[in-house]
Amino acid sequence: MLVSHFRPATTLAAFFVISVFIIATGASVFVTDMYDQAAQEVERGLVGLSTVLADQADRSLQAIELVQDAIIRDMTEANVATTTDYAALASRQDLQQSLKTHIAALPQVNAITIVDHTGKLLNFSRYWPIPSVNIADRDYFKALAADPQLQRFISKPVQNRGDGTWTIYLARKVTAGDGSFLGLVLGAVELSYFEGLYRQITPSDDAVISVFRNDGMLLVRHPHRENAVGKIHLTTGAALIAAQSPSGGVLRNQSPIDGLERLIATKALARYPLILSVSRTVEASLAPFHRQALAVGTAVALLVVCLATLLVLILQQTRTERRIASAEERMRSERDLRTHYERFGIALDNMIQGLCLFDAEHKLVVMNARFVDLYKIPQHLCRPGVKSEDLRRHLLALRPEAVGEWSKVVTAPASDTPSAGANVVHFSDDLDISILRIAVPGGGWICTHEDVTERRRSEERLRFLARHDVLTKLPNRIQFEEAVERELAIRAGSGEDVALLCLDLDGFKQVNDLFGHPAGDRLLSEAAARLKSFVGQGFIAARLGGDEFAVLATGLDAARTSGMAAQAVINALSVPYRDDDRQIYIGCSVGIASFPRDGTTYDQLLTASDMALAHAKSDGKGRYRFFASEMDAAARERHQLALDLRAAIGTTQFALHYQPQFEAATRRASGFEALLRWTHPTLGSIPPSQFVPLAEETGLILPLGEWVLHEACREAASWANPLTIAVNLSIAQFQQADLCERVREILSQTGLRPDRLELEVTESLFLETTSRSQDVLRDLKATGARISMDDFGTGYSSLSALQAFSFDKIKIDRSFVAQIGLTNKGGAIVRAILSLGESLGVPVIAEGIETEEQLAFLQQHRCAEIQGFLYGRPKPIADYGGLIDPAKYLLVA
Repeated sequence: MLVSHFRPATTLAAFFVISVFIIATGASVFVTDMYDQAAQEVERGLVGLSTVLADQADRSLQAIELVQDAIIRDMTEANVATTTDYAALASRQDLQQSLKTHIAALPQVNAITIVDHTGKLLNFSRYWPIPSVNIADRDYFKALAADPQLQRFISKPVQNRGDGTWTIYLARKVTAGDGSFLGLVLGAVELSYFEGLYRQITPSDDAVISVFRNDGMLLVRHPHRENAVGKIHLTTGAALIAAQSPSGGVLRNQSPIDGLERLIATKALARYPLILSVSRTVEASLAPFHRQALAVGTAVALLVVCLATLLVLILQQTRTERRIASAEERMRSERDLRTHYERFGIALDNMIQGLCLFDAEHKLVVMNARFVDLYKIPQHLCRPGVKSEDLRRHLLALRPEAVGEWSKVVTAPASDTPSAGANVVHFSDDLDISILRIAVPGGGWICTHEDVTERRRSEERLRFLARHDVLTKLPNRIQFEEAVERELAIRAGSGEDVALLCLDLDGFKQVNDLFGHPAGDRLLSEAAARLKSFVGQGFIAARLGGDEFAVLATGLDAARTSGMAAQAVINALSVPYRDDDRQIYIGCSVGIASFPRDGTTYDQLLTASDMALAHAKSDGKGRYRFFASEMDAAARERHQLALDLRAAIGTTQFALHYQPQFEAATRRASGFEALLRWTHPTLGSIPPSQFVPLAEETGLILPLGEWVLHEACREAASWANPLTIAVNLSIAQFQQADLCERVREILSQTGLRPDRLELEVTESLFLETTSRSQDVLRDLKATGARISMDDFGTGYSSLSALQAFSFDKIKIDRSFVAQIGLTNKGGAIVRAILSLGESLGVPVIAEGIETEEQLAFLQQHRCAEIQGFLYGRPKPIADYGGLIDPAKYLLVA
């Protein structure tokens, strides 16, 4: 009896031990693989993010070096040979304005600074006059001054002596032709820029993004940690990785900065001795795994408990002698077993992955709710015992369009190969599923299915942003250059024509100035959309920056030339743009460079097309021009003229000539118009039509315009006869925030009575009446000066401008006056303007009077004032002494 009693118990106990061993082994294998996958996923994410951020940091620093290269190139082209010449050239105020312009589009740059060989500041983009500061004690100055071979240096973080912000300096050496040390050009990079950038893109709260120098010095860290930046840390993960692999890698290490164990990925910058480090704490990054492992462990524990409970119940059943008691015990055991299985199901159903467990006979043991929801599994295929082949047929029929190893779904992994990594299957509805199959000792296996669509989309977006313009979604410079080089390589031996079109939106700056940058951004997006309509027709379009785009045109022949392609682009971009309730009119100019005639590389073609674009804009805009070899010489001449113009400011090369204005009825002198003249030391007199547009393009119109205003007011204040003085305001001056303050200061400094000053504004300022233009005009009038509308009738919005603002005078453009007596239309237009001025109570002055017939016509129709060669050409004021001296007051005969 005893033997018969213990044999079943022994057998059951042995079965229990074996079952627990199998379950524990399967769970251990599963949890181990889960851990490996979780760690690998975190490492892949850190490596991808560190690569993208290292590239971004590299390009941010390279953008600063481009500015420094331009400054050093100007020094080299100026043949600076001594420290004295270098100090004179580097300390000019116009160079300070140029530095401000260079860094206006670089948010990472705090300032550009030029210092001499002693460390003294010569120029500083943030302030004028230049503060008295010496940086000879800085590490970058000492290093570059001491080592003749060293050309650049990245400093440790220091507090900027200008505004106290933590800053690193990218220092570049400036040398003379003989190699002697002249000074440095410094690019100051605020660490807060990178910290702000990393704050926006940090993947999680526990993540740390850092930038180290190659010697282990910490330059940037987000989140910021006091007393860490600027120190050398030789035991950080970045330093340890750099010692093993200079290009970057992955490491698990305890951080000496915050004392936390972290997973760390680094990437060395391509062009600079810097290392970009991205890390996450082991605890936070593996938290999802720990939750899943806890769920699996709980499930396994519950299963073991169930098996143990079942064993106890069976043993109790063998000891009972009464059938009813045995039946009640069995019912109670089954009820308890169902409860345990429900708890086990809760743990499985709360897993992120869908899970199926199959036994050695390929029959389903467990399927969690996540797997059911993922594939809408019908009820009859969810039950234990279902064959894996039946479930596989259902899944293949449900998703026949999958890309990847979908055919192996819910099939056992090969028993003679180790468990491979997860495979990602892509479906036509943009769904990505990561599938992992793991063999279980004893012949069974576990498969998990996880939806990784969002993770894949995030990675794709990062890749997209690295190669596309954020605003227009067009390819950026990097992708466009690769595409052009690829197309040129394909066509290198075929002789097929290829053209690079460089295009610029005419009038775009005025849109930004008048309507604001949001309106400009919307216009750029619409222009990009129009360019995209050409893609697929042999065009590749890209945005190079600002309002500058580029198009590569291929497949050209006699029926489809590069000129036709350029005209098609001009036509598409010149159609009026609708922005809210207004219509905006802009044009487009195009420069064309042909392969291989004008160049065989991307850089050569881009340079040639850019030169052609400049000529297209100078020829009147709204047209295209082909590159010609003489354009290179013309560009060099224009560049030299710009340098001469910059050097001429503040010298006697510039002078004012004055053209008198008279009352039409009495012919008495009423005032003068001040006109700027430039006498070049070697080229002689340069016409205003040549140097004024160049001054506007280079920004030199601001110091020139202020000099003209000050000189004209000073001269007029000395006249005995209180005549008015008219001075033209450029569009650039009109956009200055402190224009009204400068006018008040000049009137105060020169002592000129405000009502004797007449400011002439061109009609092009009023393409559309804006509140800002009206506010500026009202503020100018509040100074006491008179406001005159110049070139009336040649613009787009004369009447609306007159309606919005009360001008003191209207000036008829000389092109209409020249038609008097020649065409009926010319006389009719002049009569209409005179009648309009009389109706509004605004005096009208006509310029360009050259004949008595024109004068008689204007007197007949009651024109208030006249100006022209008939009674006075622009001359030095000394030639008009009889008009400004009361003792020699003259009437025009």
